[in-house]
Parts: sequence; structure tokens; C-alpha cells
Amino acid sequence: MVAVMSSEQLRKAIVQATVPLLGEYETLTTARIAAAAGISEAELLTVFPDKDAVIQAWTSMVMARLSAASDPAEEIRKLDAIRMDQPVGPRLLEVVRILGAYYDRIRADLEAFDQAGFAYDGTATEAGTPPLSRNDFRALGSLPEIQQAVAKLLKPDEQRLRLSAEALAEIFLSMSRFCTRAPNEVQPLPVEQVVNLFLHGALITD
Repeated sequence: MVAVMSSEQLRKAIVQATVPLLGEYETLTTARIAAAAGISEAELLTVFPDKDAVIQAWTSMVMARLSAASDPAEEIRKLDAIRMDQPVGPRLLEVVRILGAYYDRIRADLEAFDQAGFAYDGTATEAGTPPLSRNDFRALGSLPEIQQAVAKLLKPDEQRLRLSAEALAEIFLSMSRFCTRAPNEVQPLPVEQVVNLFLHGALITD
């Protein structure tokens, strides 16, 4: 006996079947989506009123997955746990390593999402949904809560800083991207080299 899908299971199956068809938005029909999902158009219309509702469901699913994957709460706890009694250099080295692991975690989570058949790498759809990139999440290192955590790590040395801890945290996080490159990029700069450049500048002193 064929198992009957619940409404939620049916919605998920329809969304998954729609992903390879997103590039066909202009000509895409509910009948085409239903055929791809192996159901009748009438069945599809019991859970989605039209193709835009299907695509919106996919968009919401992607955004929810990305939001959950990129939640930096655990990384913030790790940043807050960095010992403040050590020199600023070692503190910043720990920051880069924590963020590198953060980007790797997001990438792995979204690769699993892709393998499940829900990620789309084509052009943007008419519904305004951009393609999902699984390669570069380093912009997430500039999230306000991450910047605040790094600024806190610079505070013990505030009297020696040329700029505010907040401004330097933003600068450092931008620089740190050069040592947390995506897998398809050239070899990243050594973490120690980036931290040294941030602390001492580009010029060699006598």
C-alpha cells in the first residue's frame, strides 16, 4: 500500500522537486512542478495556490537554514572565553582560528542542505531570490556581535591603540579574511602573518 504523505511532507517534496526548475521561472507552471514531483497538479494546488507560493516556500526554507547555520552564538561564547591575561597577539590568533572553524561549519551545513536537494546555484529567479553561495561566508565575520566581541578583546590595550577598539576590531576582521580563504581559492596567508601585519603595519622597521 502506498503511504499517504502529510501536507508538510507533500510541501517539502514539491519544493525539492522545484529546485532544478528555478531557472525556468518565466515558463514554469504548476503542472510542470507537479510532474517533476510525481504528483497531480490538483494535489499540488491543495498545498500551494501557484508557482510563486512554491518558490516563496523554497526561499523561506533556504533563509531559515542559512540563519540557523550562521548563528554565531557558539562562536561568541568562544570569543568571550579567550583569556584576557595573554598578549594581544595570541588573543587575535585565537579569534582567527575560531572564525575559520565558524566558516567551515556553515559551509559544511549548507553543503549537506545542497546534497539533500534544496540548494540552487543558477541565476536569480523572477521572484527575486539570489542564488545560494556555499563558498564564501567571511562577510559573516563582520556581524555586529562578532565585532563587539573582538573589540572587547582589544580593550585591555586601549591606551596603546591608535584608533578605538571598535574601529580596529572592524579593520582586523576585514584583514582576517585573507587567512580564512574558501577551499577553491589560492593558499591563504598564514594567520601569524596577518596578525603581525595588523599589529605592526606594512613597513619593516629598523
